Amino acid sequence: MAQVSIIIPCKNEGKLIKQTIESILETPCRIPYDITVVNDGSTDSCCTFLNRSKIYSSVKLINTTGIGAANARNLGAQQCAGEILVFCDAHITVEPDWLENLSEGLLERGSGAVSPGIANMNMNHAIGYGMTWNKQLEARWLPSTGDVAEVPIAPGGCVAVHRDVFNDVGGFETGFRTYGFEDAEFSLKLWLFGYRVEVDPSVVIQHHFRSKHPYSITMEEYAYNGIHMAFSHFNPQRVACVVNMYHFLKNIGKVISEVILESDVLQQRQRYFKRRKFNDDWFMEKFKIPI
Repeated sequence: MAQVSIIIPCKNEGKLIKQTIESILETPCRIPYDITVVNDGSTDSCCTFLNRSKIYSSVKLINTTGIGAANARNLGAQQCAGEILVFCDAHITVEPDWLENLSEGLLERGSGAVSPGIANMNMNHAIGYGMTWNKQLEARWLPSTGDVAEVPIAPGGCVAVHRDVFNDVGGFETGFRTYGFEDAEFSLKLWLFGYRVEVDPSVVIQHHFRSKHPYSITMEEYAYNGIHMAFSHFNPQRVACVVNMYHFLKNIGKVISEVILESDVLQQRQRYFKRRKFNDDWFMEKFKIPI
């Protein structure tokens, strides 16, 4: 039976991280699992409860100083031992058999990554089953097809991936800044490298959706990640399209310069283009994405 490692990046989650951990620990499960929390520079003491009770002694806590959402996930994966990795947000609750069903998709169907349906914790009828992009590169939720379905983007709120697959594609993008596009870029990379991304509607988790982030995120950082992703994976016309989406930023030239000159994105682009099985045109056409 495969060991599952649950990895939860966390930053200023207040009481929600405790609710998430308790939901996982209190939900019956028939397969072995461990939990790793990556506390990425929280300033609200949200993870101190993990050291105050033996109830949480099985939860591994890693403290970092602000490495960003993507790299927090990567660090958690490096520090756990599971054959199957399940990345979760720090503001969810789960249901019985969630790990069993997500793991089945990886082990029996050979999926590259599997995500559950994700419900709004405050509006249970509002459930998204995977995501796609609109023409502004904004993520949009998809409806259920009633069965396991291929989706362009597995939401980062909860996604399961086999460690071998995770390692093969290089994990989440290491060059990203604070927040933005980490789940979309990971799913895109899986597809382009020949793996299948699915949503399993038989599993639904509850997710707390905020009106604003509990830590500072600038539009420049968000744009940096989007442009970095474009240079890594898109053809020149599509790169130009993405850059143009952020033309309203006063310092867009500086952002572009930092992506090109202060990262290895151009070298990474060459590596990715050599090894991928499909190109970005194939991906956009497959999922009817108008970018």
